[in-house]
Amino acid sequence: MENEIVKLALSQGIWAALSIVLIFYILKAQEKRDISQEERKEISGDNIKAVGEI
Repeated sequence: MENEIVKLALSQGIWAALSIVLIFYILKAQEKRDISQEERKEISGDNIKAVGEI
């Protein structure tokens, strides 16, 4: 799907293609950050529970 969108953007010009590629890059980077944030939340929750047990 991404390749089709990039091909369509290329037909509209280089700036359109670069914009689309940048959007996909940002979305993938955000997804990685979201996963890392979820992992940190789980670790923090575990740590808070451990401290509460003490």
